[in-house]
Amino acid sequence: MMTTETPVPGIAVTQRLLGTAQARGSHQALAGGQGNRTYGYAELAGVIQAAAAGLACRGLHPRDVVGVHVPDAVCYALATHAIRAAGGVPSPIAAGLTVPEIAGQLADCGARMLLTAPPLAATALAAADRSWVRQVISFGDAPGATSFDALLSSGSLQHAGGRYGDPVLLPYVRQPDGMLSPVAVTQQELAAELGRFADRETIGEQDVVITVPPAGDGRAYSVLLDHALLGGATVVASPVADLLATAVAWRGTVAIAARREDVAAHASLRVLAVGS
Repeated sequence: MMTTETPVPGIAVTQRLLGTAQARGSHQALAGGQGNRTYGYAELAGVIQAAAAGLACRGLHPRDVVGVHVPDAVCYALATHAIRAAGGVPSPIAAGLTVPEIAGQLADCGARMLLTAPPLAATALAAADRSWVRQVISFGDAPGATSFDALLSSGSLQHAGGRYGDPVLLPYVRQPDGMLSPVAVTQQELAAELGRFADRETIGEQDVVITVPPAGDGRAYSVLLDHALLGGATVVASPVADLLATAVAWRGTVAIAARREDVAAHASLRVLAVGS
């Protein structure tokens, strides 16, 4: 059955995902990533709401910015939607940034929390020490960081809501002079981008979306990942080098890649490129 969920004006993307996820029950939502975990859609909704409660208990307030420096799509989806569900604003950290650049982004956006995971945790902790960040939360063991699982014992938080013009993503974009600058994406803008993308690319419950680690500044990656989850697809995290093997093992139908040429050799995959 083909069911694509297009964001409804006035309803936050995370709120929309949480509402549809419960109805999808055990249909697989996420697989791979840290610990090679799998999440059904109903379980995904429960984890997002529990993590949101944990973040709120640790001091996250509405419109607070939280850094996101994670190595795979599963961690990225959990982190960004938990932050949004708590009313915060995720700020993705682009792959390949130096410790001073990460620290500069975190300081510039005033982040007091940072979500990360091995093998990026050491870099994240080093950057946190040079910023205003006071809490680093890690998917997986990382000395000096709080475990993400520790967030899940504070009950459950329903989506915090917010105004349609509130920011829901704060990517930093490299300017011609080499500096990184914030470009806030509002709830309205994200919903509009998802709507435009849904008009071009349909992803439904029958699709298995093989997804490379976060790429680019995070804006296009977030749109592609949210589009897949809103459509009810199974999103499978994969290292770039293993993307084709993962696609074969999971019978993938769609690939999210940094560049189309990364998967051009696999004719049966529909490729959605972050850079396009």
